[in-house]
Amino acid sequence: MTRGKRVLSSGSSDISLTKEKNEEPKIKRALTPPSDPSVAPPVNVDTVIYGSYEMKAWYYSPYPLDFGTFIDRLYICDNCLRYMQREAQLINHKAECKARKPPGRSIYSNGTIKVYEIDGHEHKLFLDVKTLYFDTDGFKFYVLTERHPKYKSIEYMVGYFSKEKLSYDGYNLACIMTLPSHQRKGYGRLLIELSYEISKHEGKIGSPEKPLSPLGSLGYNSYWGSTLMTTLLHFRGDVTIEEIVNKTSIHEEDVFDTLSRLNLLCYRKTLEDGRQNVCITEDMLQETLVKFNIKLGRQLDPKLIRWK
Repeated sequence: MTRGKRVLSSGSSDISLTKEKNEEPKIKRALTPPSDPSVAPPVNVDTVIYGSYEMKAWYYSPYPLDFGTFIDRLYICDNCLRYMQREAQLINHKAECKARKPPGRSIYSNGTIKVYEIDGHEHKLFLDVKTLYFDTDGFKFYVLTERHPKYKSIEYMVGYFSKEKLSYDGYNLACIMTLPSHQRKGYGRLLIELSYEISKHEGKIGSPEKPLSPLGSLGYNSYWGSTLMTTLLHFRGDVTIEEIVNKTSIHEEDVFDTLSRLNLLCYRKTLEDGRQNVCITEDMLQETLVKFNIKLGRQLDPKLIRWK
């Protein structure tokens, strides 16, 4: 998960994916915590009930003040993401909720999971009584869903990432999240891979918004290491930094940092035209794979992406 411009709460799923309606009067809410984790408020939600899962909240979330300073159990509809304080409210809501999948356009599907592209201007993400808390107009959201095991028309949100429509810093991802109940399924890696496929499609070089959280660093270091090793093996260890950047759409700074972390930066040399060249034997690459326990392969099949 990245820190920086927080568009969705990183603590628990407190959003509703709905079409914009008439705005209602604003209600008082707790303050948004600062980005510096050392001064962030303590967790204010104990347990989140989402579908059949009970999850402990990891971070502070700015819920309405009338929810109290500490929420023991927070109930969230796994169809539309509306949140409630009591189980009875959830039961009544579920009886009337007609949402079966996120809004927006399906851009990826492998039969079991889908990714929806949601325009933050066309499909507002609201809190509570349709009161907009974060400005979403300048963002696109890529929401990952799992298909219901019995009812194929029903899909549940399990993760997402957001992306600025226009990033002057070249960021291809603002925030990323996978629900704790659906981690260790490769979903975070799939979303990271998708963010770079979008960069390639746009003809841009990308990088996630920084600084990265500890979990974000783990995910990105794994992706960058695997991707760069695959690229070096493809070029048989003789390739320029520029060629790596162009082939992967990974920012040059991230390429240098990853090669340095893998102790491979010492094998570079400067060419006459000023470009940086990396010369590494295949045996050295194989040793690096073993030493750093790097797993090659992908979670995302680029052929299944629907660009139009």
